[in-house]
Amino acid sequence: MQTIHINIDENKIDVLLNIIKNLKDDIVDSYTVSPVACQDTFYDARKKRLQRLREDIKSGKESMYDFDASADNLIRELQA
Repeated sequence: MQTIHINIDENKIDVLLNIIKNLKDDIVDSYTVSPVACQDTFYDARKKRLQRLREDIKSGKESMYDFDASADNLIRELQA
């Protein structure tokens, strides 16, 4: 058995999967689709910021956005 790795644009994956599904049964034993492993240079910074924000909310330094109160205020303004 041989393994083939193919890198393909995300918007073309459905074309490739369609081709694979339409091959004869004895050609492809199995296949998997792996998520894109792209480099996000700001991932660690955002992760640390979100962790600090979560800690600040838990400790009371930062308050959570009250969506319900804001929506109620907006509805009252629109009805006036």
